[in-house]
Amino acid sequence: MEFGARALGNRSILADPKHQDVVRVINRMVKKRDFWMPFAPLLLSDRQERYLRNPKRHKSPYMMMTFDTRSETLSDVIAAVHNADLTCRAQLLERGQNPEMEAVLEAFEALTGRGVVLNTSFNLHGFPVVRDAADALHVFENSGLEYLALGPYLVTKRG
Repeated sequence: MEFGARALGNRSILADPKHQDVVRVINRMVKKRDFWMPFAPLLLSDRQERYLRNPKRHKSPYMMMTFDTRSETLSDVIAAVHNADLTCRAQLLERGQNPEMEAVLEAFEALTGRGVVLNTSFNLHGFPVVRDAADALHVFENSGLEYLALGPYLVTKRG
C-alpha cells in the first residue's frame, strides 16, 4: 500500500486519458465527484518531456506538483488535465520505483503509442481509498466498474 494522500498506482482506477468522455464514465460508475475536480496523469518520468513542461526537472512521485501540459500532445492527456487551465497534477514514476506499474505503462504505450494513463484513487465517493482485497471487491461490487486487477487475477462481473 502506498504512503501518502494520493493513489499512486497500486490502489487506482486507470483509464485512457485521450478520451475526455472517460471522466464522465468514471464519475457515473464510481467517483460521483464534482465536474471541476480533475483526474491526474501517471507516466514514467523519462516520458515527461513529451507531455509536460518541467524545465527544472522537478521530481513528482506523489502527485503533489502541478505542471503545464504541452499543446502538441494535449489531446493524449485531455481527460487527466484541469479543464480551466489545462494543467495537471502528474505522478512521474521513476524507473524501479514500482515495477508492476512501470510494466502497465510500458504495455499501454506499446498498444496505443501513448506513455500516460489517467489515474484516480480506487474508492467510492465519500469513502477512503481501498486498503485491501476485501475493500477492492466491495468497491468493485458496488460500482459500475467492469474489471478489477487484483494481484495476478483479473476479476470481471458476470453478464
